[in-house]
Amino acid sequence: MFEPDTLLPEQYFTLLGRRPLQSEKRLLLAMLEDAVHCFQTYLLAKKPHERRLFQESEEWIESQDGLWFFSFENICDVLGINPSRMREALKKWKEEQTLLYAMQGEALVYVGVNVEIPMRTDI
Repeated sequence: MFEPDTLLPEQYFTLLGRRPLQSEKRLLLAMLEDAVHCFQTYLLAKKPHERRLFQESEEWIESQDGLWFFSFENICDVLGINPSRMREALKKWKEEQTLLYAMQGEALVYVGVNVEIPMRTDI
């Protein structure tokens, strides 16, 4: 009696007035999402492999290389995202998170190229 309707993804997006993303664009979006996830999740990481994930994602996002097909610039262009605005938003988020962490009484320790990782002083 009250069973949910089953919709295919194509039907769902048609109802919303949008076309589903092509497989290639979904892959590019997944790559971008993973980089942003690593950037945000591991910003304050203490474990070396997690810090490396943050540093690699930050380097990829900051790179303005347009020659490599899977560069941040090219992926944003294909997806219709302004790469400069995305960089600025992530940079602002990083600065806010670092400031919030520093205001909680932690000291900032310089770890690598353009990356400051807050470390607790009470450990």
